[in-house]
Amino acid sequence: MDGQIPPWISTQFSLDSLTLSNNGLAGEIPSWLWTMAASFNELNISRNHLQGPLFPYGPNSHMLVLDVSNNALTGQLPSVWPIINGTFLWYPIILMLNDNLFTGNIPPSLCNSSVWLKLNLENNKFDGMIPWCLIKEGSPVQELNLGGHLPKSIGNLSSLEVLVMKANQFSGNILSEIGDLKQLQILDLSSNNLSGSIPHNIVFLQAMAVAREDGYVLQIEANYGVNGITVSSLGGLDMNSKGTELYYPYILSTLTRIDLSNNQLNGDVPLDFGKLKGLRFLNLSMNNLSGIIPPSLGDMSQLESLDLSSNNLSGNIPSEFQSLSYLGYLNLSSNNLSGSIPQGGQMITFENTSYSGNPSLQGCPLPKNCFWPKFAPPPPVSDGEDKDEEESGQMPWYEIGLGWSYGAGFLSVVVLLLLVGERWRKKYFKGIDNILEFMFPFLRNRRFLH
Repeated sequence: MDGQIPPWISTQFSLDSLTLSNNGLAGEIPSWLWTMAASFNELNISRNHLQGPLFPYGPNSHMLVLDVSNNALTGQLPSVWPIINGTFLWYPIILMLNDNLFTGNIPPSLCNSSVWLKLNLENNKFDGMIPWCLIKEGSPVQELNLGGHLPKSIGNLSSLEVLVMKANQFSGNILSEIGDLKQLQILDLSSNNLSGSIPHNIVFLQAMAVAREDGYVLQIEANYGVNGITVSSLGGLDMNSKGTELYYPYILSTLTRIDLSNNQLNGDVPLDFGKLKGLRFLNLSMNNLSGIIPPSLGDMSQLESLDLSSNNLSGNIPSEFQSLSYLGYLNLSSNNLSGSIPQGGQMITFENTSYSGNPSLQGCPLPKNCFWPKFAPPPPVSDGEDKDEEESGQMPWYEIGLGWSYGAGFLSVVVLLLLVGERWRKKYFKGIDNILEFMFPFLRNRRFLH
């Protein structure tokens, strides 16, 4: 649909859920919709072209889910939000305001809710500080996506599973307190202005240290008073996976990811990064990282995507990479790597773009010193008199003689049969006639085609 939100919806008095996402709707959100939404369970008008303010008359709803993300909404968020706690059956425990044009401060009144199982405010124009109540110990937030200044108290969110703060203007070092987030499965700080080295504490992210084969969809579960409510799964994330921007409607317990790309990070990659054996996606590209590629990365048995491109990494590609049997995407281009590319496992399946931009690197699939086994040229001719014929690249004479012997023996048997038996002679010449009858039209056709 395009145009404005259809006015006939205002006549539907029994609605408790309305989804108009992924359309071409434009204009302001009509006031009658906000009035109706006061009794809604869910309102989803995301991924449209809607404009104007949010709650122009102030929030008056206890919606369970409000998703207005990916629009062009403007203005400041209401300074007063309803007092919501577990005694209400309906309360806005999922609030998606990301990818709009909201300005001003993030209102502290958001803390009036006793639970925010999902709060997404990223990709807006907020300024000021993040309200303390959202990041303090015991915060009700289970999934938090933000823009603005990141305080050290982020490490207090012991139950945080997803932290996405990409495409903002964060500067300074990555906080070592992030290593305290024991339940964190997805860490995305890409496309900021972060500097300094990667903190060693990052290898203490326990949820990424366990290799899981079977996963389940992460669910939000809340139990308050006499009412137990299970809300739809955690999800709705845009992530760069295997070199492609993908949208994940669901998040599995096996989806583990670290993306620190497109920053100003320097120093070495932590040598024991391989402790994160359950990590599936690692992107450290477009930074100023130096030193070697840690061989311990070869211990990440479930790694599916690895991007270390556009850094200053040097040394060899670890031979341990040959054991990464799940690796489906690899980009080591534009570094200072040297030596030969390992030729085992998944390493031989990648194209030369995975390794280009490393002047001292050689071996297949790069053209420099690339000798695929079945196209390998013969070894060079030796000038030494004591080298045998096989080492000089010539065919050994005993092999030629052996071939002639087999041929002569077979011909002798055929001639003997033809001489001693009339029946064998007839079968032989009959076979020759059949072959000629088959071949003659073929040869004639070839002559006409030419």
